[in-house]
Amino acid sequence: MSGKLLSVLLLSGLAAPCAAQAFGDDADAGIEIAPAKRVSFFATGHADISSEGRTSSRQGGKVSTYSLDARITAEIPIDDQTDMSVSFAQHSTAYDFSGFNSFGFGRSDPINFGSRSTLSADASHSIDRNWTLFGGASLGSSGEVGAEFGDTLTFGGFFGIMHHIHADLSIGFALAGFTRLEDDATIFPIPTIRWNIDDYWTLTAGGDTSSRNPGIELSHELNDDWDVGLNASIDYKQFRLEDDNSAVPGGVIEDYSIPLMFVATWSPEPRFSISGRVGAVVYREFELRNSSGNTLSDAKIDPTFAFGISGEYRF
Repeated sequence: MSGKLLSVLLLSGLAAPCAAQAFGDDADAGIEIAPAKRVSFFATGHADISSEGRTSSRQGGKVSTYSLDARITAEIPIDDQTDMSVSFAQHSTAYDFSGFNSFGFGRSDPINFGSRSTLSADASHSIDRNWTLFGGASLGSSGEVGAEFGDTLTFGGFFGIMHHIHADLSIGFALAGFTRLEDDATIFPIPTIRWNIDDYWTLTAGGDTSSRNPGIELSHELNDDWDVGLNASIDYKQFRLEDDNSAVPGGVIEDYSIPLMFVATWSPEPRFSISGRVGAVVYREFELRNSSGNTLSDAKIDPTFAFGISGEYRF
């Protein structure tokens, strides 16, 4: 299975230049001065459930998953043209395998619970009003509870450029790469787009969607408080198995899926928002590798019902 993880992309606009002028009488308010940049923080949380799905092979079996994500991010202005963000994220997924024979005899329940911790840093630099450079790097630990920490580490990064064609349309391109557990590192291209189609519709592609995963999203602003949209994204997870795992000691399980979701977001005030999503995991595939990197088995899952909820708070 080829590499299927895209790093989060930081898409930043330009800071308005500061200016000053003498004021006249009280009726002359002068020009508006851009507020000074300052360090800000925001926290996000996500919960997702994928209902029980059957394998598409004759061996049979079912699996359902329950995931939780938490992330805290600091946005740090460096100067008028450069911004940086630093994030720490914690992800957990619980797996419920039932009569799962697609992995072969003795591998019906390879993992019950996987955990992933990630530290990442992203930056963007506005060359001028039309061009922005962006990039980042991350270090993560992904494994079953009890797995050897040193064997769970992966790292990756990306670098790209964004062209601001006009105030409502930006397109870009990046190269990203990351290491994988017991598999070759991979490098791949990432096209990005941010298009405010009109006052109500927005199209986003790349790593800046409401699902927190890379993908494409079309959203519509209903009013000041509500947005709705469609989101198709890529969700890729890999976990190191512990050395005394009964299915594949010290091996790796990969979980790759493509959810297609309807999203509704409520933002009662600028610092807080909550989103609900409902749809289907239209494609899902698992792969098992041993500690030598050899693929032992894989399994494809039929489409399943999925739903989730997310929240964000800025402070």
